[in-house]
Amino acid sequence: MRKLWLLGTGLAVLALTLPMCTGVPLTAPSNSTISLSANPESIPPNGGVSVVTAFVIEPAGTPVPNGTVVFFVTNLGRVDAEGKTKDGIARVNFVSGSRSGDATVTASSGGPAAAPSVTPTTTLKTSLPSFGLAAANAQTSSSSTVKIHIGSIKTVIVTANPDRITSPRSALITANVFDVDGNPVANVPVFFKIGDISVGPTPTPTPPAPSPTVTPLVEETLESGGAPQFTDTNGQAFDWLRTRSVPGGPQKTVIVTATTATALTGQVEVFIN
Repeated sequence: MRKLWLLGTGLAVLALTLPMCTGVPLTAPSNSTISLSANPESIPPNGGVSVVTAFVIEPAGTPVPNGTVVFFVTNLGRVDAEGKTKDGIARVNFVSGSRSGDATVTASSGGPAAAPSVTPTTTLKTSLPSFGLAAANAQTSSSSTVKIHIGSIKTVIVTANPDRITSPRSALITANVFDVDGNPVANVPVFFKIGDISVGPTPTPTPPAPSPTVTPLVEETLESGGAPQFTDTNGQAFDWLRTRSVPGGPQKTVIVTATTATALTGQVEVFIN
């Protein structure tokens, strides 16, 4: 029993004297190439999202191994700290804050290797392998940057196609959202609503007006039903205006409005025959 106790004590002391090994992330080798892109390149403040994609290629022209770690930083907004590659591609999300401006997102991978845990001494034979320590310490980081514009929404322009409904009995309503620099803004929620409806003079005799107790039939509707429609990468959100009015009746003028979450509004007139 004493021998076993001494053996256990010796193993414990040995474990305490050995250097601690820490995990080192797999990064790109030296002279790798990182190409960076953002989609979309222009987003609104306060929660706008852009997907940042890093393409990482080894010097030989092949994608880096799966699981290679790419690190991301930004000077504005926030971005995921790191992403891992699959087929040479790593993707992370960039999210805007309250400040407007151009965010510079930088992606990097590789860099100086961690210091070796054991320092070689002159007592080692020169014939022993160097374990590639010199090459590892000479590794340089590969990096790339991309700019993402964070802009305040300034203008909402609404169009209808066609702007006169005959047949078929519908029109595509498009809201175009632009920032202060005139750039289209993606990922903006837009709320479409039918506003005023006016009816022109009737070319033929009309039947008697309904009694006050009869509720007029709602003939114009929007496909969205009032749910938010988000702008695409071109800054456009879409909805369909449909009518059940009888063709050939008195002309109607329908106002359709499009409003953003920041209360900016645009409108368009649609004529119905």
